[in-house]
Amino acid sequence: MIKILELYFLFEDERGFLKGLINFGNWHEINLIYSQANSIRGNHYHKETEEIFIILDGKIKVTLFKVCDDVIDIDSKKEYIFEKEQVFLVEKNVLHIFEILEDARWINILSKKTDPKNPDFYRIIDKEQEVKNKQ
Repeated sequence: MIKILELYFLFEDERGFLKGLINFGNWHEINLIYSQANSIRGNHYHKETEEIFIILDGKIKVTLFKVCDDVIDIDSKKEYIFEKEQVFLVEKNVLHIFEILEDARWINILSKKTDPKNPDFYRIIDKEQEVKNKQ
């Protein structure tokens, strides 16, 4: 469902440091995201795309659920808090919800380029909410 990625390389000297964050995969899209505290992002899943997130600063609570045939597996719920310099990968068919606890900047890397005409973004709408929205 999620892989928390560790540094694969670290070099430090008097000039500073070089931290190896990602050394695998075939990535097709990279985005910089700024999110204000007390906002929600995500709340969707992808059928064909994996995503890596690199937290530059701030604090984000991530809630995850496995999805099978567009149905959430409530029992699969996992929650994590990520902060500066943490890196994680969200796998396919995992509903991911980001609650921004502190103003945050983060990098989002996708394994598949987003096609605006046919995006690989899927939302699961609560049937009760769907009825309310139609009223």
